Amino acid sequence: MKKIAWVTDSVSCISEDTAEKYGFNVVPLSIIFDGNCYKDGIELTNEEFYKKLKASKVSPTTSQPAVGDFVELYEKLKQEYEMGIAIHVTSKVSGTLNASMLAAEIAGFNMVHIDSKIGAKAQEYMMLEGARMDREGYTGVEIAKHLQELPERVRGLNLIGSLEQLHKGGRVSGAGMVIGNLLQIRPIIEFQNGELVQLEKVRTTKKAENRIFELFKASYTEKGVYGVAVIHSNLFEKAREWKERLSQIDPALEIEVGDLSPVISAHVGEGTIGLMWFEKKTSDK
Repeated sequence: MKKIAWVTDSVSCISEDTAEKYGFNVVPLSIIFDGNCYKDGIELTNEEFYKKLKASKVSPTTSQPAVGDFVELYEKLKQEYEMGIAIHVTSKVSGTLNASMLAAEIAGFNMVHIDSKIGAKAQEYMMLEGARMDREGYTGVEIAKHLQELPERVRGLNLIGSLEQLHKGGRVSGAGMVIGNLLQIRPIIEFQNGELVQLEKVRTTKKAENRIFELFKASYTEKGVYGVAVIHSNLFEKAREWKERLSQIDPALEIEVGDLSPVISAHVGEGTIGLMWFEKKTSDK
């Protein structure tokens, strides 16, 4: 039997090519638009999603994979693999991890489940790191132990793209949206212990971007960084600018750039951009 089956969800934004190359099993979440349900990354492209987002008067909703979807997968995998390792989107914003754990119990498949405490490119990094260790001959126990430490080192700072989208989703009042737009207030949202919290509110986009890079530089200087990624919702040019700015801090930095999956953009809105990285030393936050 093969040693380790790798499982994640579509919030990781892992491409079909990457999944095929490394043998990753990516279970999609769902997006509901005007009563129609689409599998994230399968039945709705990013371009189609943003067109629907602009046209719809009602904010889309999302749902985690059904337990049955995971059970079906795990029934199959247990015939081929000794064990599985699943790395899922933070459990503070989705029930995907719990559904996966319940399914593994029902299927009777030996699984290690890891709460990434984040998503997107940082979640993908954890998957790739585990696959690398697997290829290099580490045991399942050694790999799981290492991966379980990574969520304690992850940072993620984001600028929400649209107060209007937050308003559609009921996350900000109409008055708050108008005032925020007039004053050009940009909240910086951070992942803290897997939960999205408002770190600071900054006047103007430029100042907010500068503040994010100040915080990144502090981590770079005081703790050391790796697994750096710029993530965005349909902001390709701005993402490239951020990558260039990071390269000026250290030309040796390996920097990934990736578009957020529609299931995430459904909540944060088009025009969101963020910076994710791992600290070499455990964060004190």
